[in-house]
Amino acid sequence: MKKELEILIQMQKFDTVIGKKNVLTKELPQQLNSLKQSLLDADEAVNTTKSELDENQKDQKLKELDIADNNAKITKYKNQLLTIETNKEYKALNSEINHLEKKNSGVDDELIVLMETESELRDRLKENNEAQQKASDELKANEKKLEKEIQEVQKDIEELKSKRNKLAAGLPRDLIRRYGNLIKNRNRKAVVFNDNNACSGCGYTIRPQVDIDMKARNSVIYCESCGRILVDHFENN
Repeated sequence: MKKELEILIQMQKFDTVIGKKNVLTKELPQQLNSLKQSLLDADEAVNTTKSELDENQKDQKLKELDIADNNAKITKYKNQLLTIETNKEYKALNSEINHLEKKNSGVDDELIVLMETESELRDRLKENNEAQQKASDELKANEKKLEKEIQEVQKDIEELKSKRNKLAAGLPRDLIRRYGNLIKNRNRKAVVFNDNNACSGCGYTIRPQVDIDMKARNSVIYCESCGRILVDHFENN
C-alpha cells in the first residue's frame, strides 16, 4: 500500500502542474485574441473616421456649390437691375438679391462649422492611425511567440498526462476511478496532506486515530469531510 500511496502522490504532483498548464491554455489564447481584437478595433476606428472625413468633404463641396450658384444668380440679377424700368420690378429683384446674400451668409456659417469639424477629424485620424500602428506592431511582436507558447503548453500537458497515466497503470481500477473523480470534482486536488492537524484540501480537523493511520501508510485514508485522499506529507516521495 505504501507503494500505491507513493504513486498517488506522484500522480497528484503531475496533475497539479497540469492544472497550472490548463490555466495557460486559456490565458495565452485570450492574450492573443486580445491583441487581434485591439487591431480590429483600431482598424474600425480608422475606417469610421475616414468615412466621416469623406462625408465632411462632400458636404463642404455641396455648400461651396450652393454659394457659387447663389453668387451666379446674384450677379445675374444685379445686371438685370440695370435694365429694369419699373420700381416694382426693381424692388422685387432687389429683394431676391438680398435673400440670396442672406442665404449665402448662412451657408458660410455652416461651411465654417464643417471646416472646424474637418480639422478635428484630421486630428482624430492621426491619433487613430498611431493607435492602429501600435496595435499592429504589438500583434506582430507577440503573435508567433504566443502561438509557440500555446503549442509548447499543449505538448507539456500531453507529456505530463502520459507520465501520470503510466503511473496509474500500477493502481487498482477502482482507486484510479476514484482519483479521477476527485481530480475532476475537487479542484484538481485528489491527494492532500495533514496541515497542522487539518485536511489541506478543505480544512476539516483530522482526528488523532486518522492521523496515526495516515502516517502508517498501510491503507488509503480519505478525508471524512471532502473525501480526498489523505497522506502525512508530500516530501521525499
